[in-house]
Order: sequence, then structure tokens, then C-alpha cells
Amino acid sequence: MKKLILTSVIALAAGSAVFAQGLVNWSVISPAAMTAVTNSTAYSPLLGGGTTGNGATGKTLGIAGGTSFYWALLFSSGVGVAAPTTLSQLSTGWTSTGLVATNSNTAGFLTPVGPNSQASVSWANGVTNSIMMAGWSANLGTTYAAALASLASPGTIVGPGFFGLSAVGYINPAASPSPGVSLFNATATSAGLPINSLNTPLYLVPVAAVPEPATMALAGLGGLAMLALRRKK
Repeated sequence: MKKLILTSVIALAAGSAVFAQGLVNWSVISPAAMTAVTNSTAYSPLLGGGTTGNGATGKTLGIAGGTSFYWALLFSSGVGVAAPTTLSQLSTGWTSTGLVATNSNTAGFLTPVGPNSQASVSWANGVTNSIMMAGWSANLGTTYAAALASLASPGTIVGPGFFGLSAVGYINPAASPSPGVSLFNATATSAGLPINSLNTPLYLVPVAAVPEPATMALAGLGGLAMLALRRKK
């Protein structure tokens, strides 16, 4: 009986450790540590990079400007994980925490969706994981999963899309309220290294060109002409 009780207690403790969640402060994203810009001069490095030769770089429009941007807080197991350099590294090595943000009324500023000073992440106090923000334009999708799917099939994107990643930090979340660990700061704290990523660029996503109707018609006529020549020969 004693062995059974002891085994149950150990199992319960292990289960609690697995499902325990630490607390972070998701109420404010300090513009002194995190802002965003769109870069219309270069394609996303995750998708091969390359310069477009046109466009400009400037702070993302405020939400009142009619252009929406979304951000997701991602994490990767361990401390000092390098930022991904390919879409495959991003999708397999980083996981969404479920905490999202959007652009505010001030150009370049981010604001949490469902702000909560005691929001939870999926790892407990005592565990330190790397964190990073991923941002994208609304035409890639309104969720992080949808944005990843669009990046995997860029030909489905309507209009110029933007995607980018912040600098990487690492955080050991709090075990109790008051009000949770700050995720954005210009300097390290006792909880780790918060995200410090001023003017994070959202790069253009290369979109497969869709032929104009006139171009398609010319191509069709050219094909018929070649077929006619072959038959004559």
C-alpha cells in the first residue's frame, strides 16, 4: 500500500511538472525595446532573400491606417537558441506560445491582444527557454499557423506580403503573479534576457507572378502556331 501511495505521489508530481505553466507580463510591449518596420527593398531571408530594387523602409502603419499586422510570441527549448535562417528551421524548431499582438494606433508600435499581466506560457518557473517574436501582414493570415501555411505556398498570397522575426531572448517565467516576467526590455534581468528588437524589419515575401490575360492569350496563340508548323512538316 505504501509503495502504491508513493508511486502515485511521484506520478502526480511528475505530471504537474510537465503541465505546469509559468507566468509572464503580456500587458505591455515596450516601444523602447520592440518596434517594427516594413522593408520593401528586400525579400525575406527565410525564403531565399534577394533584393527587389524597389520600395522603401519605414515604420509599420498604425492600425487606423487600414493595414493590419500580427505578431506571435514563439519559444524554443533551451538558452541561446540561434535565430532560424530557413522556413524549415522556423517551423520545426519554434512553437507558438499562443500569445499574440497586433499593430497599435502608433506607427511601429505593437500592442498585445487580450492583454494580461499574468499570462501563462507552456513551461514552468525553473525552466529557461528562448523566445522570439514573429510578425506578418494580415494577407498572410490572421493566425500564426495560417501565416506559416502562406509562406509555404507563396503563390496563394494576394498582394505584397510581409514577414519578419525579432531578436532572440530567453526567459525563466515567474511561479506566481506580481505581475509576471517582463518579456521586453533593453537589458537583462534576473529572469533572463528579454527581447530587445527595435525596428524589427518585416521583409517582403516573394509571390509567384500570375500571368495577365493578354499574356496568357499570346502564349496560347504561340503554342497553336508551333503545333500547326509541326503538322505541316
